[in-house]
Order: sequence, then structure tokens, then C-alpha cells
Amino acid sequence: MKKLSKVLALLLALVFVLSLAACGDKPASTATPTEGGEATSKPDKVYTFKIDYPNAETNPLYPVLVEWARRIGEESNGRLDMQIYSNGALGKLTDCVTNCIGGLTDGFWSGVTIYPGVFSCTEVFGLPALGAKNLMVVTEAMNAMLEETEYLKKEWEPLHVVALHSGTASPILFSAGKDIQSGADMAGLNLRISNAYTTKWFELLGVNGVSVGFNDGYEYIEKGIIDGGLFFYDQLETSALYEIIDRLLITDKSIYPLTMLCLNKDRYNELPDDLKKIIDDSREWFIEQLPDLYAAQIERVHKKCDEYGVVYYNPNEAFDAELVAAAEESWNMWIKTMTGKGFDGQAIFDTARKYIDKYNAELG
Repeated sequence: MKKLSKVLALLLALVFVLSLAACGDKPASTATPTEGGEATSKPDKVYTFKIDYPNAETNPLYPVLVEWARRIGEESNGRLDMQIYSNGALGKLTDCVTNCIGGLTDGFWSGVTIYPGVFSCTEVFGLPALGAKNLMVVTEAMNAMLEETEYLKKEWEPLHVVALHSGTASPILFSAGKDIQSGADMAGLNLRISNAYTTKWFELLGVNGVSVGFNDGYEYIEKGIIDGGLFFYDQLETSALYEIIDRLLITDKSIYPLTMLCLNKDRYNELPDDLKKIIDDSREWFIEQLPDLYAAQIERVHKKCDEYGVVYYNPNEAFDAELVAAAEESWNMWIKTMTGKGFDGQAIFDTARKYIDKYNAELG
């Protein structure tokens, strides 16, 4: 009997040890600590978006885009993972749109006018001297027109637009070795243009428009092939063009950059509604960062101009009027081109000007 009791005790002890071992194989919890020290459950499903950013990480917009991604991740409790790939890691700059639509990437940031004819109606905002007082006017005008007109909705239908936005108006760079205070002073110069409409604009000022890739700007100016031209502040800063020019004409009668942050539409549509809302609500924060971002860039560039002896200045009233008068022919050219494509070019142009007037009054 005593032997039986000993066997039973050994069996019970073995069962107890095995049960402890089994408990040790189970995870204590699926929770992880947050920064505040609280525990939060890991998401059941994470939606990863690979976002193509074709510029270098030194571009001033890059940290804003990274912070945008971080905020979305935080607000979604880790359910959205927006991964930013810079320097063309996901493909060529010229393929950003087609790669996203085709599902090779999940989103991208790029310039609108880099893809001529793809966003024809939106390109109206890239015409010279439309009258916008600052980048926020162009930004809000584009987004409002997208929300409220069928032709813009149709042209952007293959993508999900997070935000359309602008930057600082392009200055006109000169390395001509002379003071430029009128259209007559520009006559005969070889200046970089950005599209057919700026060619027409410069043509009426007596300028020879030359098509030059912005990465080639430094070499072309340094070798005297061109005497400057239209370069956005991003291009001026990243290519250090202030080293080889002597004047910088700053005017809102120039052209504004048109840029976009978009997602693959199918990837966006597969998201739960609450995650869609987080992405769509992020537009406001993203756009709010732009004025300070570009103001800081202007300050940096002008400091470099001071260092290299570059004169930067605004045109006088008469010069401003010349720039606008010459631009009108480029407007007519755009209207005629769009009408030839089956659009009501005049109506689109007038609507864009209406939005610009509206936001000039509110934000100018």
C-alpha cells in the first residue's frame, strides 16, 4: 500500500512539472509597450505601402514625407506602414505614375508637369503669370478644383490623390553679366524653358528658349550654352546654381511647381474606412508644413547668394506688366491646344483663374 502511494505521488509530481512546461510555451501576451509605457495590442493586419520618392534625401521635402508616414503609422496604431523609398529606388522618375497605376509601387510623390498630357487640365496651374500671390493659393486652388470639377476628377481617377501642392514660384536666373530690369534687357538671351507654354512666353520677350534637363543646368550655364532661365528653388539649391549666376529675378509672375502625393487606387480601396480616413485627413497636416518648409529654403538659398555675390531682386511695376502681357499669349496657346483635344479650354482656364482669385482673397 505504501509502495502504491509512493507511485501515485510520483505521478502527480510529474503531471505538475509537465503542466508548468506547457505553460512556458505559451506567449504571456500579444501586447507591446507604447512610448508612454502602456500596453497596446499588436494589429491583426498591417497594410504596407511602398512610396516612391524619386528625389534625394537631401531635398527639403523628404523629412516632411517621412514624418507624414510616421504620423499615419502612429494614428493607425501600426496598422498602416508607409515606407518611403528615395533616390529612384523603386524605378525611374518618368515611370512614377505608370508604376503606381500598374501596382508596381503603392504610391509616389512627383511633379505633375513631368508627365506632359497625363494631367492636361491640371497643367493650367503651371502657366506663367496667372496671378497667384503665393504657393498656398495655387495649392488650395488645385485641390478645390479637383474636388469640384468633373474633368479634373476624371483625369485623376486612376489614382487616389492624397494631396496636390505647389512650392515657391520659379525665379529667373541670369548669368549674362548685366543688369536685367526690363523685357528689353532679356532680349537675345538663351534661357532655359520648362515647356512649350514658357517657350511662347519667353519668345514674346525676345528670349531664345532652350530645353535643358534640370540636372544639366550647372554644366550648361557654366559653359555658356545658356544664360540662365527658369529653375525652381529646389533645383537652384540642390545643383548649387548660385555658384555660377550673377542675378536672381524673384517674381510671382513666373511659374509655380505643381506636385502630387498619390496612392495606388486599388490598395487604397482595400483599406477599412477608418484607415482611409486617416490617410485622407493627413492632407491637411501635410499641406500646413509647406509655407515654413519653403520659406526656410528661400532663406538658405539667399544666404548662399550673398556668399557668392549673387544679386536677388524683384521686378519693378513696369517689368511685372511686361511679364504678364507676354504670358497672355502662352495662355491663348494652352486654351487652343486643350480645345483641340476636345476640352473647353477657355472654361477650364477661366475656372482656374476663379479659384486663384478666391484663394488670393483668402490667403494672399
